[in-house]
Amino acid sequence: METENIIEMLHITKEFPGIIANDDITLQLRKGEIHALLGENGAGKSTLMSVLFGLYQPEKGEIRKNGEVVKINNPNDATALGIGMVHQHFKLVQNYTIAENIILGIEPKVRLGGILPVVDIKGSNKRIAELSARYGLEVDPTQKIEDVNVSTQQRVEILKMLYREAEILIFDEPTAVLTPQEIDFLLQIIRNLRDGGKTIILITHKLEEIKQVADRCAILNR
Repeated sequence: METENIIEMLHITKEFPGIIANDDITLQLRKGEIHALLGENGAGKSTLMSVLFGLYQPEKGEIRKNGEVVKINNPNDATALGIGMVHQHFKLVQNYTIAENIILGIEPKVRLGGILPVVDIKGSNKRIAELSARYGLEVDPTQKIEDVNVSTQQRVEILKMLYREAEILIFDEPTAVLTPQEIDFLLQIIRNLRDGGKTIILITHKLEEIKQVADRCAILNR
């Protein structure tokens, strides 16, 4: 029978000097669900997701995608597997435009007069505007990061993942920096992403949000 789990993290153990952050954790993620990862501060939620995103290597355990064992040595491996992560602290260049931030590191090139390769910012702006409209993100690709609010910067981080064709999106405490109105807007975006076929992991400790959007919930204890 076909596996409906898009991601399986099996018996993951992650240790730091003097502390076991994740102790034999198994997490299974179904395709097209919003899965909340719940637990108090220090329970190991962010660590577990950093393992999935390739920021840490586990001491024990394995990760499978669509039933196949995968090795995620770094975030580039994760990106290649269609896994993206929005961190609590955004990684954006303030004096760049939204589009420039989104394509940073994977700049699409066109040849000028058939000779000189230049960054295709017009094509990028168009694609970003399309993605923004499809998922209700409401960003203007030509604005500079320093001129937009925190909520918009977070949506830029989401667009960075979508632009790289991520299908599994990890959100680490995404509402911590938002006002109540912005939270409602973000939760709607997360629903739009799920309805568009994406699989979402939502790290949070707010029960109210989970009740509003999550299909399933896993709790990390101690």
